[in-house]
Amino acid sequence: MYSDFSSKKPVRSLLTALALSVAFGCVSHTALADDRPSITIAVNELARSLDPVAQTGNVDVRIYYSIFDTLIRRDFSHPTADGGANLVSGLAESWSWTTPKTFDVKLRKGVVCHDGKPFNADDVLATFSAERLWGPESYYPEGRVYFGTLEKVEKLDDYTVRFTTSEHDAVMQHRLSSYTAFVICDEAWNAFKKPGVDHKVWMDEAAKNLRWNPVGTGPYKFVDYQKNDRIKLMAFDQYYEGKPAAAALTFKSVPEVAARVAGLVAGDFDISVEIPPDQWDSIAKYKDLVLKTVPLENSHILAFNPNDPVLADKKLRHALSLAIDRKALIDALWKGKTYTPNGHQLPSFGNMYIKDRAGYAHDMAKAKKLLAESSYKGQEISYRLIPNYYLYNVEAAQIIQEMWRELGVNIRIDFVESFKEVRKPGVQIFPWSNTYRIPDPTGALLVLWGPDSETQVGHKLYKSSDEFNALSKVLYVSADETERRNAFAKMLDIFEDDMPMTMLYNPVTAYVTKKNIRWEPYSQYYMDFRPSNFSIDRK
Repeated sequence: MYSDFSSKKPVRSLLTALALSVAFGCVSHTALADDRPSITIAVNELARSLDPVAQTGNVDVRIYYSIFDTLIRRDFSHPTADGGANLVSGLAESWSWTTPKTFDVKLRKGVVCHDGKPFNADDVLATFSAERLWGPESYYPEGRVYFGTLEKVEKLDDYTVRFTTSEHDAVMQHRLSSYTAFVICDEAWNAFKKPGVDHKVWMDEAAKNLRWNPVGTGPYKFVDYQKNDRIKLMAFDQYYEGKPAAAALTFKSVPEVAARVAGLVAGDFDISVEIPPDQWDSIAKYKDLVLKTVPLENSHILAFNPNDPVLADKKLRHALSLAIDRKALIDALWKGKTYTPNGHQLPSFGNMYIKDRAGYAHDMAKAKKLLAESSYKGQEISYRLIPNYYLYNVEAAQIIQEMWRELGVNIRIDFVESFKEVRKPGVQIFPWSNTYRIPDPTGALLVLWGPDSETQVGHKLYKSSDEFNALSKVLYVSADETERRNAFAKMLDIFEDDMPMTMLYNPVTAYVTKKNIRWEPYSQYYMDFRPSNFSIDRK
């Protein structure tokens, strides 16, 4: 049978309560005064824009997660019994597959957009229109990666929306809780629509105007942006979960780690992000600071270019992977506080997680044997990276360079300034991070490495086999869990044998907060300041 979910959480209407208070003369000047503190978060880099589809990087989502909501939300604090992702209501009260190809969503009533307009099905239609997100000529081509199975999105009534797929989509509910699924408000977006004007033209105008003036339904609304300095959000007190804990959030650009720590100690900041392990012991000395760490659902990997004349030899690629001592890397860089996934998967995949896989092994003897059997003749191989783009990527490169020197491979580390330079002709090896954006293979392996991925279609750094591609289709459309799991296991076998990449580890992200801040980080880069995850002890 088809799954069904219903939320029993009552809807709070702050607007209604305020209206009643005013009607009965109950609101005093004291009650209206806002004595909540404002919070400053020191970040290593500001969002590149607040467009929730155009920019989906780590530095972007952590800020706009408080501006926008999704129809369905993942409860990171309460995973399922098997460790899988737990989905709860967001802007949707309930959802269900009514047929194998129709997915109906009942919307929450009483929600208000930041521009004061009521939230309803029109906002969902604007967000998930074919022209904007998933059609063959969609304004945002990246939306097709997540919602390419959609055939139609229609309004059944003001608070019911039907998603129709070309074939059954086994993880539609997860898609609606993840990247590119943040709901925009239709009147702000469609204000730029002009009769007879091509949708890409008017949507380009809309996107440019709204990237720094977003309109969502989240707990905080946009106020101000100063390039290379700050992004400021103000509490949206009509938020459906209740009044946010802080009057305002200011994300302050503080690139240097030392300055982010010093600012906390001095009282300039309330939260600092991306605090590396070499600072953890010193943080512990301050009684009014709290260190919070969490391994991310993001893997640091090394990509190999199989099109390169030297790395075209699969035995060489396998030898390079086998020569990496991942435990030594984790102990040296991360104080042993993280792990290497056993394949391109995580426990949050739930029933799709294949626990008994060996994953990427370390075996120097086998590596040397394969190297001797390969066509490698001592050529210098380029390892390109952007310094400090990923935490410890330079240090990791230097350690791996020594491991490969022991193997007998000559590696040159080349520093570049952008991923455009990383992937330019001549690329051989480069570090990359793979985020598991949906806790399922279709939101991880296939988004990043599948037949329709940018890696294959755009950068052309991998070409998967016909068998791999056929199995990917099974993962997308099959409603049979056993069939999907078997297909995934076989895909991992193929992918690991092809060796277009090797796994290093999942980095740990660390935040430091003032002791009076009650806030928990997630295994994704989202920073959640909703009332359910954020409060402040008043002194």
